[in-house]
Amino acid sequence: MQNTIRFSRFYAAVLALLACSVPLRAQTASAPVMNRFVDPDHGLTEADLVARALANNPSLAAQRQTIESAKGAVAQARLRANPSLSVGGLKEVDGDDNRFNIGAEVPLELFGRRARRTEVATQKLSSTREAVSDNERLLAADVRMRFADTLAALRNLEFVEQLLQANHQFLKLMEDRVREGAIPVLDADEVRVEVNRIESLRIDYRAKAEIAMLALKEAAGFEPEEELRLKGSLEQAPLSPDRAQLLELAVSHRPDLAAQRANEFIATAGLRQLQAEAKPDASFSASYERPNSGFALSAFDTAGNLQPIRQTFNYAVFGIRWTLPIFNRSQGSIVAAKADINSARNQVAAVDLTLRHEVIQSLVRYQASQERATLYRRGVRDQAARNLDVVRQTYGYGRVPLLDVIAEQRRYIDIETGYTDILFDAYASRIALEKAVGTSLP
Repeated sequence: MQNTIRFSRFYAAVLALLACSVPLRAQTASAPVMNRFVDPDHGLTEADLVARALANNPSLAAQRQTIESAKGAVAQARLRANPSLSVGGLKEVDGDDNRFNIGAEVPLELFGRRARRTEVATQKLSSTREAVSDNERLLAADVRMRFADTLAALRNLEFVEQLLQANHQFLKLMEDRVREGAIPVLDADEVRVEVNRIESLRIDYRAKAEIAMLALKEAAGFEPEEELRLKGSLEQAPLSPDRAQLLELAVSHRPDLAAQRANEFIATAGLRQLQAEAKPDASFSASYERPNSGFALSAFDTAGNLQPIRQTFNYAVFGIRWTLPIFNRSQGSIVAAKADINSARNQVAAVDLTLRHEVIQSLVRYQASQERATLYRRGVRDQAARNLDVVRQTYGYGRVPLLDVIAEQRRYIDIETGYTDILFDAYASRIALEKAVGTSLP
């Protein structure tokens, strides 16, 4: 009788081992979750979502309008100053004298005033473009991080759902063994408690996946009720980037550094504009006058008739009006502009220094996360799976209680979800490194 019970218990353990081990080992292949969150064939990848965000994000669309505004400012700066037209006249109140005149004045804008004005506007356009590019860089990184967060939540949900299915099968097997009298009722009750605990984990991970998906939709420009299915995996092939190459890429690709350089150019162009405006300027004027005047006397004309003395004259008047900067030569504005140039240069140096530190720190984090993922995969995760198999087999031989199997399974759950955290950190560290460099890793 004792041998029969022992054989039945071993048979139950073998079936439980087959039921539980297959889905757990399937995690090594990162099988996609076949639910409403994932579509491995037609789902949207990370690149698809970034492109969608850059095209449809309303905040970014509003920022892009500043580029159009800056383009208008450049077009305005290139225009020549408008000429002025004056028309006037004079009429004697108690007499017949009158005068009519019409004239025009054209500003000359000497010493390259228009060129300096255009230079300032052009540099502001460059700065605006780089600022928008930097916002695009930050938005793309935000979308990618939310994509990674969603993948991590879905991976945990997938793992717990597979584990829950295996434990449901195990519980059914244990209940059958209880009805046969092969095992005590307590064993089935302990498995039932574990099933309910895993069910609560599944509810929690499903809620986290839904929240992560909503956050991703928000960043990518989707409506909350719009359907979105993903395609991707947290596991990525490791890279071995070169530090010097990354620093060189960052200096040449980071738009925030380019924007600070453009601000320095704006300050320099502004100084040249003030210096040009501090020089003399002139306006050319031309006018036509037609006076009609006379005297309260009469005289004989060529025909011998007595006529009032009156004559109409025609005058062409030319001239140049000079503006002489004797008192106001923009002395204070020039001093302020020089200070702005020094400030802008310091800002460039500060951003360059911060950029280099950011790249190096992100590189260290990325390399460490890759090492952790490799070590955890080989030395922790695989070993924990083997430990769980051994404990199950030992339980099948009746050498350890069921609680030891449950405790080992809980440790394995912690290790597997911890592996998700490590994969997420490796994924996020790559995003942070590419964000710091300003472009994809070579």
